Amino acid sequence: MAAIGIIIGSATTLWAFTYGPIASFLDQWKRMQVDIADLQKDMAQVKGEDRVIREVPGLTYVSEPAYQGENIIFNFVAERTRLGVGCILEYSQPMFTDMLNIATPGKRREAARQIKDDPTPLRPGYGPPAHLRPGRVTVYLILAYSCDGKTVFDQTTTAAFELLPGPRPAD
Repeated sequence: MAAIGIIIGSATTLWAFTYGPIASFLDQWKRMQVDIADLQKDMAQVKGEDRVIREVPGLTYVSEPAYQGENIIFNFVAERTRLGVGCILEYSQPMFTDMLNIATPGKRREAARQIKDDPTPLRPGYGPPAHLRPGRVTVYLILAYSCDGKTVFDQTTTAAFELLPGPRPAD
């Protein structure tokens, strides 16, 4: 009689874990874990933790007035993320877009200093391409980092400015 009880108990337990309510609970638990992992990934993306740097919102702009034939000053405030702590900035490459909506690279600039772990104001200067048309222009920087022997790219927020016909008028 005890053997029959053990067999029935084992069969009931096996059924509960395979097809019954416990199996349903374990499936829901597994789905919840996947949902939590996706939520953590999405939150890291929103907070900028999946990037090498995080920019302070609203502090990326180009100093104006900007004239053809002169360097522009790209102002931004950024800090390293946990992902970017071990990374070294190698160079930055500006990408300009004028009224023709064609992205055109400016002159690449080697890194003069590194971005710190706390908000760091930066003001690098870049020469726009000679054929860039006057008017509304946008620019962003492609940043190249060396992270554990691998090259990793990141980019800044786009900044818009008015490019005035050059040369700058004499004062």
